[in-house]
Amino acid sequence: MIVEFGVDRLGCERTIRLEGEAAGELDEDGAKVTPDAAEARELLRLFDVPAFVRRGQDAEFAVAKLREKLTEKRSELLDMVRLRLKQWAGVVTCVDDYRFAFVEPIDELWSICSAEPPNWGDRLASPRKIRAVAGDLAFACARFNTRWAKLLAELDVGPVNRTIDLYNRYYVLEKECVLGSTRLAARHFSPLPRYDLDRMLAEHPLLPVPVVIG
Repeated sequence: MIVEFGVDRLGCERTIRLEGEAAGELDEDGAKVTPDAAEARELLRLFDVPAFVRRGQDAEFAVAKLREKLTEKRSELLDMVRLRLKQWAGVVTCVDDYRFAFVEPIDELWSICSAEPPNWGDRLASPRKIRAVAGDLAFACARFNTRWAKLLAELDVGPVNRTIDLYNRYYVLEKECVLGSTRLAARHFSPLPRYDLDRMLAEHPLLPVPVVIG
């Protein structure tokens, strides 16, 4: 058996080899395991993943958790908009009936809000009812935008950006320590962008606010 692990004096992960009796037999079925082999196995658990891989995993995890948090919070704030969309579908008969209350089509709102497909009414409601529901929908969209923009502006993305900065700064260096080549280490590497308000809004956008006629 051959066991590989180790860190050189510069702190870069390198490999050393234990063979034959020094490595011993690592038998999952209960065969004899020498002390040297047991120690080697424990050390392998500490050094099985290179530093640059862990660096990438940390950055990926931090970004994924932030996106998950934003998606969940945005979905919560969209509940009222989804309710108003459901109410709107109930007072008209098809997507083209926007013209009875809005300046432009509003069908994109369903996908942007991840709302259920509309269940259109059998007949048009009264003009007064249609205008009232349209006003409620427009107000809900505008209110969501205000609340969402405020939440994003106040969100602390410092921890995520620090993880991204560390990845951008050390990933190639740590990979070079393993590969022994600057060219190979830098191959396919692209720095991760930091998070700011513009990036969060690009990934989790505001809503188009329908303009009510008159």
